[in-house]
Amino acid sequence: MTNTTRRGLLGVMAAAVGALTLSALPTQAVAADAGLPTTPQAYVAWLEAKKEPGAAEVATQFKALPKDKQQKFVGYMNEPEHFKAFMDVANSPDGKDRKVLAGGDIVIAKEESTSGGANSEAVSDTAAARDMSAWHSVSDTLFGIKVTTVKLGVNYRVNGSRVTEVIGGWASHTNFVPVTTFEHTPIKNWISSDPGNNAHSETVWTGKFTGIGAWSCRHRVWADQDGLKDGYLKRV
Repeated sequence: MTNTTRRGLLGVMAAAVGALTLSALPTQAVAADAGLPTTPQAYVAWLEAKKEPGAAEVATQFKALPKDKQQKFVGYMNEPEHFKAFMDVANSPDGKDRKVLAGGDIVIAKEESTSGGANSEAVSDTAAARDMSAWHSVSDTLFGIKVTTVKLGVNYRVNGSRVTEVIGGWASHTNFVPVTTFEHTPIKNWISSDPGNNAHSETVWTGKFTGIGAWSCRHRVWADQDGLKDGYLKRV
């Protein structure tokens, strides 16, 4: 089923809260202890050794950057506070649609989509009863290259103007940052009471930065008979 972007790309990010115990150490020392690549050549070698969809594309995009940006890119990956900021993402408190770091080099943004809406083709035998899907994701890009994404979706059933069933939720992620991993808890699903009558899915992501620390954030998405209503990723 083809996704139709409903709201497009909207930037959301909350400022990093507090400081890590090791953040006072020199970046290169922290990176070396954690096993992070500290040179562009080392990062390309790491990408080329990965057997994951998308790794080759990221390597190609990275190698197309000017040399000075390649070095800055690696430096940003070695900043624990940068990834703490990613895991602190929430609806922007200042109301802006886009939030950036490092003068625009780093963008943390969300994307939302709905499929199977009232105007979708052949989603069910009748216009009244139909299956729908909505998802919400947060991505981290460095110089326009998407390096990390966490995504949460909900599949649900609608009859007329009512959400009648949550078929199930799903979660996925991509990550092209060495020594950083993401895990999530079992997904919870429910229908909110009237007047909301929204299908909800929720999970908690934990991002681990080897040798530095870990951060957990609640990820939630909800939708009604018209499609996606909203979603967020915010610190637990």
